[in-house]
Amino acid sequence: MKFYYAIYQQGHELIVAVCDDDTLEGTFYCAERGIKIDVKKSFYGKKLGQKEDILPYMKDATILNLVGKKIVGIALSEGLSLIHISEPTRPY
Repeated sequence: MKFYYAIYQQGHELIVAVCDDDTLEGTFYCAERGIKIDVKKSFYGKKLGQKEDILPYMKDATILNLVGKKIVGIALSEGLSLIHISEPTRPY
């Protein structure tokens, strides 16, 4: 399994953004909450790696931004807390 990911330091926050490789450039939305997420390479696609590469960063993060069933499943299996937004739709 491969994932695109990026790491950002914003003040005291360590933001780790990860998406499944097949969600890059997709759009996710939740009409009832008025939320739209564009999974852009410019934000998520800084690096390409596997679970072993990304998991240490995820565990240290103060903010996780995860998109995709595979990476969310890994986060849940590792005991990380998540908020689920929606299922993907294409095109938006």
